[in-house]
Amino acid sequence: MDVLSLDLLVVALRLATPVAFVALGELFSERAGIINIGVEGSALAGALIAGIVAHYSGSAWLALAAAVGIGMLLGFIHAIWCVYLRANHVVAGAAVNILVAGLALFLTVLVWDWRGRSASVVSLDPWILVWLLLVLVVVAQVFLFRTRWGLRLRVVGEHPQAADTAGINVYRTRVAYSVLTGALCGLAGAFLVNNLGRFTAGMVGGRGFIGIAAMVVGNYKPIPAFLAAYLFGFVDALQMRLQDVIPSEISMMLPYVLTVIVLAGFLGKANVPAALGKPYIKEQG
Repeated sequence: MDVLSLDLLVVALRLATPVAFVALGELFSERAGIINIGVEGSALAGALIAGIVAHYSGSAWLALAAAVGIGMLLGFIHAIWCVYLRANHVVAGAAVNILVAGLALFLTVLVWDWRGRSASVVSLDPWILVWLLLVLVVVAQVFLFRTRWGLRLRVVGEHPQAADTAGINVYRTRVAYSVLTGALCGLAGAFLVNNLGRFTAGMVGGRGFIGIAAMVVGNYKPIPAFLAAYLFGFVDALQMRLQDVIPSEISMMLPYVLTVIVLAGFLGKANVPAALGKPYIKEQG
């Protein structure tokens, strides 16, 4: 078996794509100071709505837009909870995950009369989204570290009081980037549906959480986060080939074991935004 075959590297890129979309989204959210573990549910919602809209409209492009839209809505809801109502970020994200998981089972029965899965739906060539991801990663890298808007975002996540003093609206900034996070998670879900050609309730399969891990390993930077996501995609592609050599139960554990091992080595080294997860209360004066 040629482990480093070109075919394996290409498959790894496809498998890394939804993880990288989530990682990029979470990066923007956490740079603004918002923890969003609801990215798992947002990606699942994107996949679910993409499947439903494709089923009724017959348009894969309309389904893609709907996936982005539902992701943005969930990102907005999460931001309202965390920014204005000052809810615990982790609890709010967990609520999104639970809500979407329940809706997925209910709506699949309602639409297709099958619990947790859909019939085949029209889909785009998934490589369209792969190339979109690659462009977005480069754009995000330039935006974050070469523009004044990127500097403003980083200041909000590090020193919201200083940002406020400089005239930056901390609340609006956090809401805006939370919505962007949701949009990117919606793209992750849409990719999964377009790649498989149907929706299943378990299709995200922890990729949202692995995306968060990739973001941490990438030290809150777009290109390194993408490379970390690609590493997970490579291991995922490799485990598929190893199923012919070792028991599938063991090989399927590899991406998740790698996530734990890599996180254990990188958690203490990441430059976590100073105001991450902390509510900001604007001083009245």
